[in-house]
Amino acid sequence: MSNASAGRGRFARVSLVLGPSVGRAAALCQHTGRLGALRSPAALDVVESALGFAEERGVDDVREFENLFSASHVWGHLPSEYLTLPDLGEASLAVLDHIQHLLEQLAPEALREVAIAMSVEQHIVGVALELVEEAARGGAEFRVGSMAEFEEEMLLNDDRIGDAVDVLVWEAPGDWPPLQRGALVLALVWEIAELVGYAAELVAAEARPAELLWQAAGTGHLCAGVRVRVPGPGVLVWASVDEEDFEGRPLFSQAVQLGVWRWSLGWQTADGAPVFYKAGRGPSRAAARWRAEQAVLDLLADPYPVKSPVSGEWLLPPC
Repeated sequence: MSNASAGRGRFARVSLVLGPSVGRAAALCQHTGRLGALRSPAALDVVESALGFAEERGVDDVREFENLFSASHVWGHLPSEYLTLPDLGEASLAVLDHIQHLLEQLAPEALREVAIAMSVEQHIVGVALELVEEAARGGAEFRVGSMAEFEEEMLLNDDRIGDAVDVLVWEAPGDWPPLQRGALVLALVWEIAELVGYAAELVAAEARPAELLWQAAGTGHLCAGVRVRVPGPGVLVWASVDEEDFEGRPLFSQAVQLGVWRWSLGWQTADGAPVFYKAGRGPSRAAARWRAEQAVLDLLADPYPVKSPVSGEWLLPPC
């Protein structure tokens, strides 16, 4: 897709929201903490192609692609009579199929480059490998035994999966077994589909949230907070962004370590007690901050129905 056509598509606002200094694929990767992708032409090409394909789908509401946040719960899973999988919608399934095809066509070295660029996690590849193995067998294996036998089997299987995933690290990409390569492709499909979901979230916002003046708690601490006065009675609403512990680690040591940030929104009562309202997470400080600012914007647009789901207290008591 040319830069000109990318600038006219449904996801053109990604560059407007995140800044026009870089292409939308690079801006999106930076926004979501996939900083390694900024140095990978192969990864940016795949992300750009996924965005271009998605915006060509005939959906009435671009927010349909936010279903792709649930891709890992559907794509790659066999149908089961015991489990109802989420319905992602025809357009989102088409995007997933397109991403899968893109990745499958990559040369082994290029696939490894994309995996490093996207900081694909070792644990996620392990989950994908179990699904790929299940698909190769034609279904899940069920064994009857005691709980102790089941727990021992699970531990042995975890060790086996870990060793199988390590093959992707120790072997040359051209020597990867088909199942391991398929697992890496599947994990990357989930990762890149999630980026399309973030793009849909960004462009679906009715208005770009005003950038608030955040105050860091300290030079060695990444949390930040902001207070905004609600029009009318002068209630102070607060928002904060804090880095959380993140146990995931990239499969490849050359990859950038990912993280997770939690944002929260609330206010204070007349006696200064904090009241919780809403919270969420983002894959980067910038993404969490954007979601917090969007939540503040939505609250300020109509503060009267706002009520804490925990305490039941109203932001503005009903008259």
